[in-house]
Amino acid sequence: MNINKKRTLSKKNIFLIILLAFLTVLFFTPILGNIFSLIIEKEYFIPKQSSIFTFNETVHNDGSSDVWRYGEDSNNYYLNLSDTNNNVLVFPKANISNCPGFNPEDVTTWCGLKGPKTEL
Repeated sequence: MNINKKRTLSKKNIFLIILLAFLTVLFFTPILGNIFSLIIEKEYFIPKQSSIFTFNETVHNDGSSDVWRYGEDSNNYYLNLSDTNNNVLVFPKANISNCPGFNPEDVTTWCGLKGPKTEL
């Protein structure tokens, strides 16, 4: 009887764990859509305050380009100002409770904004 037998993961089990983690990231985050949009649309961008893993486009631009108008991640809502510097208007989700009638897809309901303030 070998009492000092250590339990080890086989290479097959390690591969399956890594594969499952990879597939989880691909299918449960917006990364595939973001990568696709970054490849096919030269004007598409991810806000500096967000990441390719968490940013989610919520309103698409009505024009001919495939850029987003409104977006969000776990911390903020974003409005694409559609300028050459890729400026965005950022509204922290933590401020929603202080903003009656808030609509994440209507910048006129974003309380506490003073003019076209942008975060660069």
